[in-house]
Amino acid sequence: MKNKISKISLLLILIAVALVSLGWGSVGHRIISGNIVLSWPSDLSFLTNWSAFLADHASDADIRKNQDPNEAPKHYIDIDNYNEFITTGRISQNFDSVVAQHGYNFVLDQGILPWAILTTYDSLISCFTRKDWNKAMVFAADLGHYVADAHMPLHITRNYNGQFSNQSGIHSRYESNMISRYSTQIIYAGSPVDTFDNASDYVFNFIYYNYQYVDSVLLADTYAKSFSSGQYNDTYYQKLWEYSSGITIYLFSSASNILTTMIHQAWLDAGSPTITNVNDDNAIAENFVLHQNYPNPFNPSTKIKYTIPQKVNSQWSIVSLKVYNVLGNEIATLVNESKAAGEYEVEFNGGNSNLSSGVYLCSLTSVEVGTGKIFSSIKKMVLLK
Repeated sequence: MKNKISKISLLLILIAVALVSLGWGSVGHRIISGNIVLSWPSDLSFLTNWSAFLADHASDADIRKNQDPNEAPKHYIDIDNYNEFITTGRISQNFDSVVAQHGYNFVLDQGILPWAILTTYDSLISCFTRKDWNKAMVFAADLGHYVADAHMPLHITRNYNGQFSNQSGIHSRYESNMISRYSTQIIYAGSPVDTFDNASDYVFNFIYYNYQYVDSVLLADTYAKSFSSGQYNDTYYQKLWEYSSGITIYLFSSASNILTTMIHQAWLDAGSPTITNVNDDNAIAENFVLHQNYPNPFNPSTKIKYTIPQKVNSQWSIVSLKVYNVLGNEIATLVNESKAAGEYEVEFNGGNSNLSSGVYLCSLTSVEVGTGKIFSSIKKMVLLK
């Protein structure tokens, strides 16, 4: 009995991990971050390969919530729990000031999304200033996640799950289930990047603006249920999309453009640095990269991309790409051979074996011929059967 209970507990944990990467955090975040290319300015053309990295790492901030207890408050702000927002439509934008006014615990409980955006933006400027392109990409990926969260109306209200309007569960129905069903219809064009002098005003203003769509999402839920007899079936999601598709596509488009604008402005604020030495180990072209598999979660197959860069002293690398279970047992060897510089893609089919639902680890190890330098990276993959 004890063993059976432990297996059930493990399954629940695996399902929870999978759910973290669903919805806005997987499909939606990937679309938003990947579409920065639609508005990418010409003066940043030397970083055009960023869109793939940002798309692959758009959900890293969500994954960290399982490991870092300080991460979760960065993804939301219950801004309508501030009385001054109700009366004036604004709150103090200075973190120390709002803490002095309301107390640290209150502020943390309401979420710190706008300040997370601003802190990440400042870190991006610092990376650009010292030409640390690798870390700049990582901070830009996090920035994309937080900006996207600020464009999900239910991330900026106390009624985040419809608990105060008798609409419990609307959060996942809207951001996860509906987006997954209609993601292929989320199509939009880019627009020119903007500029701003005050990052705090810029961030708080788009949060204030997006708050107006909270009621629209709740009304869409009521509208959809009126056609489905209160059931959350195909008819419900069809009507939910029908009512909310316009604002949803707008929010996605705005998030992509604002992310691009903030990356561009951070680069400008850092003095517009460029990559002057393509052979510098810190240059983007020099990176080994194991991309996040897509789709993730998957059933039964998923695609895995990896990049082998051109090095000065080596033209070949010995590459090993393997899949392990969480106990460290090898499940499959996908690649085990010498590879020239380039981008590669392989498919892992979890349906061709007796694999059960759960978390699996994709491990890439590459050894440079001639230099002996070793690169390794691991990504989590979730198989749902």
